[in-house]
Amino acid sequence: MQLPDFASFFSGRKPVKKIQDGNLVYLDGAPLLGALKLPRVAVIGMAVLMGVAAALGVWAFSQYYDATANAPKRAQEELQANLSREVDLGLPVLPSFVGADNQTIIAAVEETGATIMNTTSEDEADAGDLELAKLPEGVGLDQAAAVRLQGVTKASPAEAALLLNGAWTMNVVRSNDGVSYRLHYCDLSATSAESAIAAAMAAEGFPAETATEAGVDDAGNNFQTGKIDVSGTTCTWRVSVCPLSAVYDISGFPEGAQYVGVRLTA
Repeated sequence: MQLPDFASFFSGRKPVKKIQDGNLVYLDGAPLLGALKLPRVAVIGMAVLMGVAAALGVWAFSQYYDATANAPKRAQEELQANLSREVDLGLPVLPSFVGADNQTIIAAVEETGATIMNTTSEDEADAGDLELAKLPEGVGLDQAAAVRLQGVTKASPAEAALLLNGAWTMNVVRSNDGVSYRLHYCDLSATSAESAIAAAMAAEGFPAETATEAGVDDAGNNFQTGKIDVSGTTCTWRVSVCPLSAVYDISGFPEGAQYVGVRLTA
């Protein structure tokens, strides 16, 4: 039986002698005692493997460095981009809804072309109430619904900024005492409580001379309230604001940003 010549594979040399003992033939082990030499193809293969391993190591390190060093920077840049987006807040003018039914209100809001979610619950609908939410430009219904389900405070600062900048919610609550129209939104461009109140009054058409009281309420909110006449109906309006940070615990938002609540009672 012819045995494979292992020594020649490693050393590149053939055995110089074979030893025969009766019917058995042994390879001379002397060549194995010398220095082993890999074939050229094996050396090239090992070099390629080492190069691949080195490249993978560099890639892994770059990914780790990017995640630890660059990711926070990108998150901050994304947050600032979402905060500085020029979006149309498109606030509904509450006095224009006085005396209107829910379907008329919905149609009026949808005519603006904004993306509107009807978030009225079954119990609210049975009571004749209404709840609508306007989405910012570029935000889809699925994305908004997902964040609404988990809560804005659990979203990343950049995602929260995208969803809050240009959004509002409106409620219409009907009772035996009358109808209450309520509007809430974030004023990210405000520099103070006073500037946010003034902007809300201007948007809703509440003249400053109709104000009857201003100050800070028991909850610590700055407010102004007054009365206006809407088609012969005397309505009471109120604008309340508080720092946005008091409502949403989200870092990175402007210090002067305010959470605004507007209420009109007819």
